[in-house]
Amino acid sequence: MSASTHKSISIAQLIGKDQIDQVVDDFYNRARNHPSLAQPFSVVHNWADHKVKIAQFWWVVLGGIPKASHKYDPVGKHFAAGFNASLLSDWKSLFKIVLQDHLNPELSEKWYSRVEMIGDNLLIQDQRLHHE
Repeated sequence: MSASTHKSISIAQLIGKDQIDQVVDDFYNRARNHPSLAQPFSVVHNWADHKVKIAQFWWVVLGGIPKASHKYDPVGKHFAAGFNASLLSDWKSLFKIVLQDHLNPELSEKWYSRVEMIGDNLLIQDQRLHHE
């Protein structure tokens, strides 16, 4: 495989849909029992549907082709559930652990860079909401 061919493969394709599903499943299983994350995630009532939706979200964020049109509102959802800077830090830390448990270091880091980007964006949006 040439370098140019390799660059055209998305992170989602390198990881694979099944592995993304497994990471999401494990993350939320752990989050539901996490000392600080369990409470904000208690707003989720249908975990099976939530996991499918979030796995699809990550598939798309990581460069996979969407299977259906869906508007995601991670900022609104997370802050409606009471997320703040401390909880986002815990969210990122837990996500990093789960990624390291499931993926090789290179793929874990590639996905985690997206986690950091989304976490940072949530903080920026939160600051805008509270300072306008």
